Amino acid sequence: MNVEKKIMLLAAALVLILLVSVPSVLFQDAFKKYFSFLYSWDVAVKPVNSVTISAPPRDYVSKLPQPELRFVEFSLKMPKARSVKLAGDFNKWNADKLPLSKNGSRWKTILTLPVGSYKYLYKIDGKFVLDPLNPKTTYHNSRKVSLLIVK
Repeated sequence: MNVEKKIMLLAAALVLILLVSVPSVLFQDAFKKYFSFLYSWDVAVKPVNSVTISAPPRDYVSKLPQPELRFVEFSLKMPKARSVKLAGDFNKWNADKLPLSKNGSRWKTILTLPVGSYKYLYKIDGKFVLDPLNPKTTYHNSRKVSLLIVK
């Protein structure tokens, strides 16, 4: 083999080693969290001639509950508005964290939210207003707010 082929093979081997080893170091905590049942198996001393496979306890075998996420579009037709933001219990009522994008005369954003009910308000040019397209309302800190139920 010539020198160029050896260098290419060494470079490919180095890249392969990096691709395998770097993610394992970076995701070590996630691996421990999601596969913690592997560390809880009971170990017993048995005679060499008998082999026993111990299963993890039943409460570790069941899947961890995962929230069902839904895509929710917040949309508002306000052609003369200069800025529209969204504040609610899903972003700790911080409207500055969630500005809506303007497309023509419509402002909108899409969020992924777990199933449940959410209170929110639009902040249009600095003033908080109810969602004109949503008739459902409730109260938050003695203030009337819009109510969204994600199913």
